Amino acid sequence: MSGYALHFFLGNTMPPASYGVVGTIITVLDFEYMFISNGARQSIASEISRRRYALRDVIVKTLAFQLLLVAFFFCVNFFGAPLFGYIFNDASLDFYFRVAGFLVVINGMFTLLLGINDGLQRFGTSALLGVFYPIAKLGTIPLIIFGFRDDPVLGVEIGFMLSVLITIILGCILLFIRRRQMREIIPVTNERLPFSHVAKHTLSFSFFFIMVSLVLSVDTLIVKAVVMPASMAGYYTGAMNFGKIAYNMLQAFVTVILPIVAKLVSEGRRDAAMQRTSELLLIAFAFILPISVIISATSGDLLAAFYSPSFDAASAALSCLAFSNFFMGITVILNMVLNSFGSSRFSDGLSIASLIVAIPIFIAGATYFGITGIAVASVSCTGLAMLVSFARTYAKVGRVILGKTWAVIVVNAVMWIAVRIAASMIGITNLLALGGVYVVVYAAYVAVLFALRIITVTDVKSLGK
Repeated sequence: MSGYALHFFLGNTMPPASYGVVGTIITVLDFEYMFISNGARQSIASEISRRRYALRDVIVKTLAFQLLLVAFFFCVNFFGAPLFGYIFNDASLDFYFRVAGFLVVINGMFTLLLGINDGLQRFGTSALLGVFYPIAKLGTIPLIIFGFRDDPVLGVEIGFMLSVLITIILGCILLFIRRRQMREIIPVTNERLPFSHVAKHTLSFSFFFIMVSLVLSVDTLIVKAVVMPASMAGYYTGAMNFGKIAYNMLQAFVTVILPIVAKLVSEGRRDAAMQRTSELLLIAFAFILPISVIISATSGDLLAAFYSPSFDAASAALSCLAFSNFFMGITVILNMVLNSFGSSRFSDGLSIASLIVAIPIFIAGATYFGITGIAVASVSCTGLAMLVSFARTYAKVGRVILGKTWAVIVVNAVMWIAVRIAASMIGITNLLALGGVYVVVYAAYVAVLFALRIITVTDVKSLGK
């Protein structure tokens, strides 16, 4: 909500071409964050959950490797800034990328803080920090209005840095208050954690999330580089902002499922790990997929209501991106489960295949079919990655898709058709009215699931566990 409030402000106070510059900066940072965020966070959470090594040893050595990664990307942004300006045909990007280098450093440390809480299974603390950070980012709006009116892009970067620093301070305070729990963790062995293991484990996660980042982010950069006119980058950025809703929400499942499944597997409770995976997938499909369905079916109205009628040019792209991001979110969940079951090589292979295939397809789609073409390429690639991951999960873990999950998918397909037809007959361009319609449609959908007993109160309670 905070992120969309910020984009609402930027999208309505800047011309589409300038908004595209903001989108380009954020997209490059999102790509770099995949290296410094998910790799270290997932690695340290997994190791702490397994309790094979001393907690302090795990934290110190993961921090050391994280600092190496952060230093590398700082140099890429700061010293390689002119190259970014040349690639994206915009010399004004040079300065902004130098400033962005400091954002990478701060976010790298914040990520490690989240990973420690995940490993301790203090998901409430992770959630608190995850909620506090975007709320703090809302301070960027008055910062731009009163301090950076003439340079809103710099205002966005400064605002983001201040919000992360404040959140890190809060996280350190909470960690210190609950330090007793950290002292109670006793490793199962007295062995020291090899630094090479930290590097391999972290890079394995990072490499996988490179693929995720490429599929979800590189399309925006390609649009900026090859699609004309320049306003198309702004329209596509607007579509991408709503397309990412499902993926962002599924990150909560990713945060929880890795340490939980890793702990169950380390205890020899593989059947329980499979059951927990099946339950979480059911909840994900039941409550997150309909969000993608509703956004996809009403993409034109949503873009026109949130931005302006001209953004309707990206309606077809948003219809695809809404599902593309959901597919990728499920792919990430499945690969985290596979990693817990000792099948990290599959994720590495999937990453390599995606790196080879995705970029050429995206470039071809954007070159010949514009922003709609690249969005179709995106949903095709993510859909294929999800199906391949499901096949591997079935072979390695077991039957993780329940009969109820298939029923949920059928209900969502019917809802997409119904909402699409209704949207084509009744156009709603008022944002508040459209939001009200979304609430009503979603509530009716949930009521149908309970009426058909596809989802029960027991299923919801299992999520609470």
